[in-house]
Amino acid sequence: MSKKASKILLVMFLLGIFMGSLDTAIISPARTIMGNTLHISADASIWIITLYSLIYAVSMPIIGKLADRHGLKTMFTFSILLFGIGSLLCGISNFYNSFSFLLIARAIEAIGAGGVMPVATAFVGMSFPPEKRGAALGMVGGINGIATLIGPSLGSFILDTFGGNNWHLLFFINIPICIVVLISLITIKVDKFETTKKALDIYGSIVSGLFIVSLMLFITNLNFVHLWTSFKSVKCFPYLVIAIILLPILIFVESRAEDPVINLKYFKRREMLSVFIIAFLVGAGLMIVVFLPQFCSNVLKLKLGSGGYFVTLMAVFSGFAAPFGGKLIDKFSAKFILVTGFIFTIIGTLTLALIVTSTLSVIPLVIGLAFMGLGIGFTMGTPLNYVIQTSVPKEEIGSAQSTLSLIRSLGVALSPNLLVGFISAAGADVSGKLMAVLPKTHGLTHAISSGVSGSSMVNSFQNANVTTIFSLVKNFVSEQFNKMAPQLSEGLRGVPLHQRTNILASMKENYIHQLDGLRITIENIYQKTMNSGFEKMFLTLCLIAVIALIVALFLPNKKKEISK
Repeated sequence: MSKKASKILLVMFLLGIFMGSLDTAIISPARTIMGNTLHISADASIWIITLYSLIYAVSMPIIGKLADRHGLKTMFTFSILLFGIGSLLCGISNFYNSFSFLLIARAIEAIGAGGVMPVATAFVGMSFPPEKRGAALGMVGGINGIATLIGPSLGSFILDTFGGNNWHLLFFINIPICIVVLISLITIKVDKFETTKKALDIYGSIVSGLFIVSLMLFITNLNFVHLWTSFKSVKCFPYLVIAIILLPILIFVESRAEDPVINLKYFKRREMLSVFIIAFLVGAGLMIVVFLPQFCSNVLKLKLGSGGYFVTLMAVFSGFAAPFGGKLIDKFSAKFILVTGFIFTIIGTLTLALIVTSTLSVIPLVIGLAFMGLGIGFTMGTPLNYVIQTSVPKEEIGSAQSTLSLIRSLGVALSPNLLVGFISAAGADVSGKLMAVLPKTHGLTHAISSGVSGSSMVNSFQNANVTTIFSLVKNFVSEQFNKMAPQLSEGLRGVPLHQRTNILASMKENYIHQLDGLRITIENIYQKTMNSGFEKMFLTLCLIAVIALIVALFLPNKKKEISK
């Protein structure tokens, strides 16, 4: 393959990776809007994300194994084609206003996506000489990181610009990219790599698929705020039981398979097992991006949505760090980059947890996000992919890469439920702290206290913003006055009716006036209370980074070439 063809092919694979990563990041924030236009409940709309995640996770090891059998380029072309068809159908479903149509389309899209990232990463690694392999994989990591981080902001921009009813545009932007990539893949011929001709592992594909689905459903339904209650609920426990039953069956089937979908020998090697553990932890830590816009808005008292621009800033540092880290791998080692990246992540999370939450200053915030961006760029994919590709024969790279992506996806699935628990706990604390400062009025204090502590108000506090909390409280108090008006009027028995109305109106006006004087106090209480939740969240991420750092220390500190 010529140098020109090699460069064009690299661009095409990077475009495919960018598209796949962007699609996941851009759709998640739009789920609520899509649900509203399709007239479905919030519980139903979560399946727009859940179904995609499940099928994506199941398809990765299977497509990875098929890539080992039929060639990486062939399966990548198939995956891009399937992803493009799925994206087109997802967009069309908006015109038919059909939720079931959308779910079928998302399933098709997810199967295609399951082959994009792992197969592309394997191909890029195999297409470049050892002395340039780290830099090439670094570009893969950089593109993936940038797409993941800017996706939510881009999705919000598109919906704000064209309107929520035009959410089909979020899917249609994939179509021209798919067409360009497919044309290039068809016209460029590549050197043939050795592929395996062993029997297809049908039973392993079925059992592994069922096991992954059961495990993912258990993980995604866990509620860490009410851990034991959710653990034993019908939404969690049955899936755990099924996964436990399937695990020994999976081990038995795969240990006897001639060419297993999930190769158990990978888990027996210390080096690869360490990489899998790190991948799970990195996946769990990456989901902090979901909560960063809210954190930035809370710290700087920005309107809801403006905090996303700071996530874009972090994406810039991540996009720089990934390819730079890849070049450093070629010079030093994957272990060196991982250790450095986790140190950066620890510095960043500690800065956000201990300094930003107390000083509420933009400079420490930017510094903390910069270190986190560097840490994510160094650790998210490049060094892990490099170690995997230097630890297995060429004919197994597709399946090994897919196993790595699957384990990272399990971390991604677990993380939001874990991290949102800190926000939920802080939101629950807001009500009690607000009641301590609200004006006291005879006959109304108990009603306001009961309402503020109610589940609907707690949910409102969790989803509010420091710039909207006062209007939320003010509207709530006004509603409580209106609800309590008959009882308050009864307390004024003996007073003429027209005077009662005037007295009640005066009471409400005086209370609201006192409340207006507490605006800054209410905002500060909300800001401080929510920041306590964010502080615990970042300290948890710091602990995850420390554990990953310790595991990384067990990796060999040397460069290796791809196995011949």
